[in-house]
Formats: sequence, structure tokens, C-alpha cells
Amino acid sequence: MSDPMNPVIEDYVTPSSAELKARSKRNVAIAFGLLGFVGLVFFVMLIQMGVFK
Repeated sequence: MSDPMNPVIEDYVTPSSAELKARSKRNVAIAFGLLGFVGLVFFVMLIQMGVFK
């Protein structure tokens, strides 16, 4: 087991600039997907409650 007090983490790979950009785009896509899903559930709930009648 590695020493938890050691500031250098063994086998740690620093992500490249392209990998960081890809990660950022992926995070934004996940955020928009979750937001869209929550919005869809909210509007379906309002429709089921009869708010728009």
C-alpha cells in the first residue's frame, strides 16, 4: 500500500490539454442532459396535475 502522507501519487498521469477540453465538453453535455431530464419530469408532473387545463 502507498504511504498516504506521500505528496507524490504513484502512477498519476496528468491529463493533456485535449483531454481536459474533452472532459469539460463531456461535463457540459451531462449537465444539459440532466437539466433537460429534470425539466421534462417537471412538465410531465404539471400536466398530470392538470395545471394546463
